[in-house]
Amino acid sequence: MCGAQETVDRLAAAGLSAQVTTKTSVPWSPVLRSRRIWLERQGLAGEAEEWEELVVIRAQHL
Repeated sequence: MCGAQETVDRLAAAGLSAQVTTKTSVPWSPVLRSRRIWLERQGLAGEAEEWEELVVIRAQHL
């Protein structure tokens, strides 16, 4: 939903060295499930989505 590569690109544009260091997929939490209709209406989730990808981004000042 958040666009990890877009975040890395924005950090790089701000003068940081950034990269995704790890990622994993997990089932949707109760919070996301409770917001399903809103997420679908915003175009952030499809009807059948049940999993989300979590990423860790490391950024360092050059």
